[in-house]
Amino acid sequence: MREQIEVLATLQNVDRVIKEKNDTKQVILAEMQRWESEIEAKKTEVELHRQQWKEKEALRNDKERILQEESGKTVEKRMRMNRIKNIKELQALQREIDQIKQNNSVIEEELIKAMEALDTCATSLGEKEAEAKALEETWATKRAELQLQLARVESEMIEVSKGRETLTTQLNGELIGRYELIFSRRGGTAVVAVLDGICQGCFMNIPPQLYNEILKGERLHLCPSCNRILYYKQTSASDKQA
Repeated sequence: MREQIEVLATLQNVDRVIKEKNDTKQVILAEMQRWESEIEAKKTEVELHRQQWKEKEALRNDKERILQEESGKTVEKRMRMNRIKNIKELQALQREIDQIKQNNSVIEEELIKAMEALDTCATSLGEKEAEAKALEETWATKRAELQLQLARVESEMIEVSKGRETLTTQLNGELIGRYELIFSRRGGTAVVAVLDGICQGCFMNIPPQLYNEILKGERLHLCPSCNRILYYKQTSASDKQA
């Protein structure tokens, strides 16, 4: 069993490397997702401004159309005045023309405001489009860097995983299953040494009888406090100084 636990300790070192690289991979993927989300948000913002610009352009066109139609009516009524001899009809027609002029004056003011709003919106749209373009250009460069980092990490994980497979062939399935369960629940520390009767996982004292059993190395033993797999490690001078 001592040899099996020593292999487990080596496997743990390998799994820690794999975990570290997987964490790095997740960080890279999260960064890529953050950029993608930011790009999509910027595109949505640009599209919103573009829609607002279209609405304001439609409003301006509508005001121009109405003004043109009303101006045409004024011309038509003036031409009619030249053919009317009755003073009352002339006065009535003149009042209609004056009313159209008054209405046109209001429409002209509305048109000016619509044009100003359209210009403002166009400027804002241009700025947002420029921001989106700059962000996409930056992301294109950043994406290439992150993809390169991701490919390197994944390649390293494949190589480390090959070494892990070699180690697992030296262990029985039940032992691996227990180890992996503890590894996942204990933050990547499933196998710990016992130094001077102290568990190096939780730093609690090991009962003397259990400690003696661990010294023999004949069976698998778990720490009574943290439930990690224990193995004996002889205290060295450097350990004592530490």
